[in-house]
Amino acid sequence: MIRPSDIEDKEFKKVAVGYSPEEVDRFLDEICVDYEQLFRENREMKMKLNNMANNNTAVSQMTAPLPKAQQQTAPVPTAPLSPQQTSQSIEKALAKTLTLAERVAEETKENARAAAAQITESAVAKAEEIIGSARTRAFELEQDIHRLESRYELMKTRVKLLLYAEIELLDKNEIISQKEADYPQEGETFQNPQQS
Repeated sequence: MIRPSDIEDKEFKKVAVGYSPEEVDRFLDEICVDYEQLFRENREMKMKLNNMANNNTAVSQMTAPLPKAQQQTAPVPTAPLSPQQTSQSIEKALAKTLTLAERVAEETKENARAAAAQITESAVAKAEEIIGSARTRAFELEQDIHRLESRYELMKTRVKLLLYAEIELLDKNEIISQKEADYPQEGETFQNPQQS
């Protein structure tokens, strides 16, 4: 049977949106079953107390009162709670326990909602930061690509110009070497090709 301390100590598993509804329902079902059992037992105890009270009345009428000396030294008995008072105190205790459990459940739900909202805000902020960082990086990469393409075109043009200059130089060298071949070297006499 569930004791009030069990209800106070009961912790529900947290899920993304609060308590697990199935777990809360199961626990409340257990409380209801125990409450019904207490209610039946309370009714039975009331009937037993009524029977005992009726028997005690009959017994007390048969017995003679105690002598004065014994009455003064005898301990004063505490009045037993009536069945109605016992039932009411159990009902109050159960009502307090149920109210406490509901309050704790609501507080835990609110805490879970607040934590979920905070986690969501944090995730959104982090996602925005990541997206911003990715956009900045993409822009930087696009700029790098444009710079590299421009540099490639510039280098291609330079290489072409260099090659054209080298080809032109080679052509000039061939012309010069041909002319040199036509002129005599030192110590040789120049012969006009038309004279020979």
